[in-house]
Amino acid sequence: MVKALGDLCLCCIQQHLDTIPNVGAGLPTLYKERLIERLAYHDLLFKSYLPHVSYNLFCEALRHIKLYKCQQVDDHFLTLLGQARCQLEVLVIHGCSSVTDVGVQAVTEGQQNLCVLELKKLPKMTSAGLTSIASPVLWQVEIKRCPLVTCDGLSALTRQCPAIKVLHIAHCPKLDRQSYTVVAAQLGPVLEELDMGIPSITDQELGSLAENCPNLKKLDLSGAKAVGKEALIKLFQGCTRLQNLDLSYSSRLAQACECQALWTLPQSLKELSLCGVLIEDEQVFVEGLQRLRCLSSVRLCGVPALTDATLSQVLETIGPNLESLDISGGFSKSLTDEGLRAVSKYCVKLQELCLSLLSQVTGVTLVPVFQTAERALNFRKLYLSCRMLDASVLSVVAATCHELRLLEISGVVLVNDELLYQLAENCHQLSHLGIKGCRQVTNDGVCELVRHCPIRSLVLSGIHSLTDQCIFTLANSCPLLEEIYLNGCAQISPAAVRYLSDCCIGRLFVRHAIPNAVPNQLMARNLDTGEFCRADLMPLAPPLSQT
Repeated sequence: MVKALGDLCLCCIQQHLDTIPNVGAGLPTLYKERLIERLAYHDLLFKSYLPHVSYNLFCEALRHIKLYKCQQVDDHFLTLLGQARCQLEVLVIHGCSSVTDVGVQAVTEGQQNLCVLELKKLPKMTSAGLTSIASPVLWQVEIKRCPLVTCDGLSALTRQCPAIKVLHIAHCPKLDRQSYTVVAAQLGPVLEELDMGIPSITDQELGSLAENCPNLKKLDLSGAKAVGKEALIKLFQGCTRLQNLDLSYSSRLAQACECQALWTLPQSLKELSLCGVLIEDEQVFVEGLQRLRCLSSVRLCGVPALTDATLSQVLETIGPNLESLDISGGFSKSLTDEGLRAVSKYCVKLQELCLSLLSQVTGVTLVPVFQTAERALNFRKLYLSCRMLDASVLSVVAATCHELRLLEISGVVLVNDELLYQLAENCHQLSHLGIKGCRQVTNDGVCELVRHCPIRSLVLSGIHSLTDQCIFTLANSCPLLEEIYLNGCAQISPAAVRYLSDCCIGRLFVRHAIPNAVPNQLMARNLDTGEFCRADLMPLAPPLSQT
């Protein structure tokens, strides 16, 4: 893949707003929005350039603004944007740590058409920043890692925006469990999706949701250690439309009398997560899941009651409708290839399968699944990081899963360049690949893969043989790359990684921690190949002869 002509033109414009005469007059609004987003991605909003940005791109017609991890986005920038009098529909401010209440208020004041709002990683924003948000059509809100936001701010937001259907809040330590009661009382039957990320919720707060929010369709209770059977039964009776429920790490359900709540799970559920719930009662576990005939996605990793026998009993009933199954995790040693035979037999519609960290599994009983063309074409995501994984499984996956988007095979020692060649030839939709610690892989395999697949996320940590060659190939072939992990790749230079970041359209997340450099190590660019290499290891040129 290479950059599209339109992307090349936008890259040119974003770097020359100060020299192209009146360029903003001829740009449609869509491209102005994209340019603002890309300028933030590449930290081009410096003070001397900002007047050209505001003059050419800020206008009343702007509707979608997304600002991601740019420290140049501050209160002044947001004030200029607010002064453009644009009526925004979508506003995302993520990771702009210089922004305070002043900036948030300036850009949200009077926004009556705002539908989607995301405020993430804003350490200086307090509850006062939320007081100016008053949109009658705001339906989706996400507030994460804003440590100064309190229940008062959340109360003001939900009171002034009564149409919120989707509310996601996480890692806001000043919010306590009373926030559930406030949200339930003020949004009531309008609320359909809730994730508060407050593990201290008790039966009392869960009861307020059951009484006030009958239309809840999705509820995240992961880590809710104090929630028990009686409160859950009340929730299920009050919220009869519940379709997605996350009970991960709800430790109270591990108790013998409390786990019976599984018998009362609403049959309307389509997605369920019991990840890390230490249920040991196999009868309750099996019977509870067998009732849920509408399930399309279930996560069961880390559940002691999950064995070869119970997995077979569960899948016999709900397997035919499952599209996503997660039974990964190193907790259960009783899950073997015999249990996976049930996956092969009953799960005929699977699009996602997670088997990572199963120490007793080779995966050979799954081969018939991938050998059936119709079933193989269904798969979009596969997590197969099992140290005993058989080579035949990876080979057939690479040969038949042509619609695969994500493949996680980190730590599988038999992964080599030949497998990457197969993926490059057959899996042209692959965008996420994890091959951490696969030390048989070399530059050749990575380069061949990225030339043929639209890679967005790549995990290469621990592959010490990789050099700048694969990074330059990524720069030339993967303009949509969003994240790359290179920990331990000591032969890849920081300069090459910076070049890669500049070539990507969006902001590239990079994790590149390498061991301490060898004393006197010197990296330099080879002018013939363009590759950065160890100059201190190159032979010295012979001295010029003296005349």
